[in-house]
Amino acid sequence: MNYGPRPEQNAHPGPPQPHPHPQQPGPDYPQHLWPPYAQQPVPAGPPAPPKGGALLGLAAMILGLAGLAAPLLPMNMDGFRQYAAFPFALPGIALAIAALTGHRGAKPLAAIGAILCALALAVGTFMVITFNF
Repeated sequence: MNYGPRPEQNAHPGPPQPHPHPQQPGPDYPQHLWPPYAQQPVPAGPPAPPKGGALLGLAAMILGLAGLAAPLLPMNMDGFRQYAAFPFALPGIALAIAALTGHRGAKPLAAIGAILCALALAVGTFMVITFNF
């Protein structure tokens, strides 16, 4: 009974043959035969996410809203009502500028905060001019 070829026929024919291209090009090896993939740079990974979060922009927006709302609160603020927007709007403008510069995230939030703080400054300035004359 015969179940296949003899074991001598399945044996490996000999040692493996060397690769036709050398691992490193020598001085006598022409450069145009070197594989082109070895000369191409490796592409960089994805870009790094922006540093910093939305805290500065969020703080600027909250201070801008508070600066707009403080002069309009229905409470007794005799002599202080026209100045109530400035303690909120001035630090809010500084935070908005800090959030808009550099590589930070949430720049639209910081821009909205800057606009709200500018409006609060305008309302405060208008109230100072109107109440003092």
